[in-house]
Amino acid sequence: MIEEQAQVIEIKGSVLFLQAQTQSACGSCAANKGCGTSLLSKIVGRKFTHFQADNSVNADVGDTVVVGISEDALLKGSLVMYVIPILAMLLFALLADYFLAAATQYRDLMTAATAIMGLVFGSLVSKWYFSRQSSVHLFAPVVLRKIIAHK
Repeated sequence: MIEEQAQVIEIKGSVLFLQAQTQSACGSCAANKGCGTSLLSKIVGRKFTHFQADNSVNADVGDTVVVGISEDALLKGSLVMYVIPILAMLLFALLADYFLAAATQYRDLMTAATAIMGLVFGSLVSKWYFSRQSSVHLFAPVVLRKIIAHK
């Protein structure tokens, strides 16, 4: 189980609306001082991710809780999110390259445009997969425990 701390910002019924600070690995990297990513994260500032989870620990607004997601769900979600769009992009580009005549004036441009359409199509397929009801429960974070109660 991969765990992260989040703060409760709102409660509606039995659903918690949570906010977690987006973490950067730049603090632990040896190239911290000379890295462009580190500099960019300092300029952009702190970012927060908002999500929902069931209130299984009787948390209140302002409480800090630990949420978790299984490693299998994270791995499967990453594969769906990254591999499907890339495979669709490659498939669309290969099909366009195969069906377009070699003498076509803008063949490379048309192949590139078709590849972009494949990337968009693959992204929409990934989004559809995550929106299905069975996927919603598989990838939903779970509140594991309350660590800091709001005073």
